[in-house]
Amino acid sequence: MLRKLPKTKVCGVTRAEDLECLRSSGIEAVGLNIVPTSKRYVPLDLAVPLATRAVQLGLKVVVVVMDPGQVELAKIAKAFPWDFLQLHGNEPPEIAGVCGDIAIIKAVAWSGRQEEVDLIRDWSSFFGGSQKCTQNRSSAGLIKLAGFLLDAYAPGEGGGTGQKARWDLVYPRPELLQKWSIMLAGGLTPENVATAIQLTRCDGVDTASGVEVVPGIKSPEKVLAFAVGASAAFGAN
Repeated sequence: MLRKLPKTKVCGVTRAEDLECLRSSGIEAVGLNIVPTSKRYVPLDLAVPLATRAVQLGLKVVVVVMDPGQVELAKIAKAFPWDFLQLHGNEPPEIAGVCGDIAIIKAVAWSGRQEEVDLIRDWSSFFGGSQKCTQNRSSAGLIKLAGFLLDAYAPGEGGGTGQKARWDLVYPRPELLQKWSIMLAGGLTPENVATAIQLTRCDGVDTASGVEVVPGIKSPEKVLAFAVGASAAFGAN
């Protein structure tokens, strides 16, 4: 069965104590960033015990990568039974063949550039054009595309910049994305998350810098406020 995108996700967690904060606040998923250039980087051998603890707390786990090679991606996919694998670069859809049956979130900068449209079109076409038809078999088994994460355009950063995405390009939902679930990222904070959900009609929200004290260290107060604002907005939609 296809796994739905999380409604709320806090990305870039680097400490076990912050997992407790997410759980107590009602956040659904945690993102562990194993992109070496990220300010919130955790190496794979440290991400696995964090993921293990997250699962014990009832959180869904998203591992974030950017433009890995096939060998590297296969190693990551086999390292832990991740709930989602978030591909945050310019990866071609064919690379999903090494991910086994892990659900994939394809992150795309969303600023109106043609290359962004082309990337979504390639992934959508490869997986059959809609969530109702996202089972594409490969030698690795069944692979699935859960949906798209739309982020701010920040070349080489891989997210977490605090820059706000183009909400005006999310709703009305473009024809290319109408059959897919969408998670909104980019500059989301406790102060604007409810407005973002109401204006974009997204299916989920993702934050990193918006709930931090410093990169990689989350603020319990901000996490709770973000969760409350998102929950109220999703309930009202």
